Amino acid sequence: MEANSRDKVKELVSRSRVGMLGTREEGFIRFRPMSHVDIDDDGNIWFFISMDSLTAQNIQRNPTVQLIYANEGDSVYLNIEGVAKVSHDKNRMKELFNPFVRAWFPKGLKDPSIALLAVYPEEMEYWSNDESRVLTYLKILLAGATGPQPPIGDHGTLAVQ
Repeated sequence: MEANSRDKVKELVSRSRVGMLGTREEGFIRFRPMSHVDIDDDGNIWFFISMDSLTAQNIQRNPTVQLIYANEGDSVYLNIEGVAKVSHDKNRMKELFNPFVRAWFPKGLKDPSIALLAVYPEEMEYWSNDESRVLTYLKILLAGATGPQPPIGDHGTLAVQ
């Protein structure tokens, strides 16, 4: 992954705490909320997962996933497509385990079903706006009165693999 793409992934994903992880299931994409525990130096996004879950089963059948993040407060919206891989690296789990993860895995790292899920982004489409809401709303109102679509924020697509 190029440094610019990697940095953009890290910057935008880190501005949201919870995303919707989509896996392929019988011709559909099934989404569920997931809170990442790390975005590594390569821009890969890490989660804890139960190997007993439907999510893990779906990923084992088809590792192609989609992550959607929406942070309305920061005006950041992401659609990430990539490949997911399960890891049983105990050292990495120990490094990333925290009290929030314990809520889902009360036995901690002794839970036999606990694993890590790494999402390796391949493409990301993003929309972000760092302007104040007041300025954004003024642009929208002006565009509504004058006709042309308002120039708001930043939008782009990155091939990140």
